Amino acid sequence: MDEPILDSQEALARVMNKRDLYVRLLGKFIASETGRAETVAGLLSGGDTEGARTQIHTVKGSAANLGAKALAEAALQLETAIRDGGDTASPMADFSSTLTRTLDAMSAFAAQ
Repeated sequence: MDEPILDSQEALARVMNKRDLYVRLLGKFIASETGRAETVAGLLSGGDTEGARTQIHTVKGSAANLGAKALAEAALQLETAIRDGGDTASPMADFSSTLTRTLDAMSAFAAQ
């Protein structure tokens, strides 16, 4: 994956370089997305592909807006696999690990 985990400069530009606002947005994202991979995996294993796809689609958009490019890309890959009825094991594993790395990067940025 060539996308950066967190492009904070691009995301800060979106919020007119208001760091406090960006940090608040990161905090909300961290709170809402912690455990998301487990939720999506549970939906997939339960056969609720539309529910899983909807959740991943939402993560994809939010991640992109916050500069989490690698997560947005991993979400896109998983969303595509779900939509196309393909094997979701590998994209799900990639999404899960990328989500963890992203949340860690966001927490580190917020703590600076």
